[in-house]
Amino acid sequence: MDSRTELLRKIQIIEFVMYDAALYLDTHPCDEKALDYFHYYRDMKEKAVAEYAACYGPITMDTVESKNNWTWIEKPWPWEVEA
Repeated sequence: MDSRTELLRKIQIIEFVMYDAALYLDTHPCDEKALDYFHYYRDMKEKAVAEYAACYGPITMDTVESKNNWTWIEKPWPWEVEA
């Protein structure tokens, strides 16, 4: 597995953890440990997404560097993998 695929997989795993924590927080909104857990993984995801965008291009529209032109279409999409 190449580093691009590994980083994308890491982001997917972190998102799963966040969704799982969010479901728990829906029923336990005052659990401070669970909220800290969620924030920890949210911060981890932000860093991983920023790293991905810096190395391989935007993964979401909010990571597009668009000062003079729309760069979303310049690099391969995250799901486009070479065979």
